[in-house]
Amino acid sequence: MAVEAAHRQEPPPSIRQIERRAAAAWPASITEECGGWLLRHSPGVGRQRCNSALPPVPYVGGVERVERFYGERDMPTRIQVSPAEYHGELDASLASRGYRRTGETSVLTAATEDVAAAASVRAAASVQVGLTGTPGPWLGVFAELDGHDDSAAVGEEVLSRIASPAAFLSVVLDGRPRGMGLFVAERGWAGVFCMATAPGERRRGVATAVLGAGARWARDQGAARLYLQVERDNEAAVRLYTRAGFTHSHTYHYRIRP
Repeated sequence: MAVEAAHRQEPPPSIRQIERRAAAAWPASITEECGGWLLRHSPGVGRQRCNSALPPVPYVGGVERVERFYGERDMPTRIQVSPAEYHGELDASLASRGYRRTGETSVLTAATEDVAAAASVRAAASVQVGLTGTPGPWLGVFAELDGHDDSAAVGEEVLSRIASPAAFLSVVLDGRPRGMGLFVAERGWAGVFCMATAPGERRRGVATAVLGAGARWARDQGAARLYLQVERDNEAAVRLYTRAGFTHSHTYHYRIRP
C-alpha cells in the first residue's frame, strides 16, 4: 500500500487538512512560505516539528532555498518528509545529498464520538481531569511531565502562540501532576498533543481519562475528527490510541543534514 502511494501525485484531502492544521496547532516562532514550502524555526526550542521545513505535495524542488533559510540561522537543515507515502522522490533526493533519516512517526485519526465513547468505558471513575483554555498553571504540569530541557522555551515560543481554541488538560493526584494532554481545534478537526503520564500512574486509566475529556471538549467545538502523531516505536502509546478508536492515516519522518 505504501509503495503504491509513493507513486501518487496527490494525497487525499484529509491528509492535506491534517498537515496544515498540525502546523498551525504547534506554531513556530518564525515561519516563511516559499515555493510551497513551509519553513519553521523556533529559537531555543529543540523540537523537530517547529524547527523543520514542510514540503509541498507534489515535490517541485527548492531544497537549496530551504538550506539557505536554516544556514542563515546557524541551524541544521531539517525536513519533515510528510506525508512520507507521497514523497518518495524527495526522500531519495535528500538521502543522496547526505541527509540522515530519523523520527519515524505515525499519524492516526479517529471519529471524536468514538474516542469519547471508548474513554467513557475504559477511564477510571476516580481520575478527575482539569481543563483550562489557556496555558497558565498548566505549564508547570507540562514542565514536570514533559521530560525535555526546553520545556520553558516551548511554553513561551510555541504554546503561547496557539491561536485556535485549545484545551489544556491535566490530572493532579495528591498535589502532584500525574497526566496531561493538549487538544487544539480548527475547522472540524482537533489535534491531540503533549500526552504524557507519570511513570508510576501508567495503566491506571489516566491517559484514557485525558483522551475522553479532550474528545468531549473537541465535540463541543464542532470537531468531528481527531488526529495525533505518535512515534512508531512507542508501542504502549500506539496500543492506547488503537483501543480508543484511532486508525492509521499516514506516516512521516525527518531528514537532517548538519
